[in-house]
Amino acid sequence: MEGDRVIIPFSMRERMHFSVGDEIVLHVKDEGLCITTVEQALSQLQQKVKARNKSKISLVNELLATRRKEAADE
Repeated sequence: MEGDRVIIPFSMRERMHFSVGDEIVLHVKDEGLCITTVEQALSQLQQKVKARNKSKISLVNELLATRRKEAADE
């Protein structure tokens, strides 16, 4: 790895829907190294959050309400 670049063979990039120049996210799992694009990692995270939001409340609205309360308290 030179200059913070990882070379992924074309056949693997094609299979993983990566394009030349895509930013990637690397993380280590027990079984090895996982590689995804930033967009794929974000999508996976959004799916996990949605699955855990059992009450189906708007997390954005909850965050905004919290921020407004904090600003009012200052």
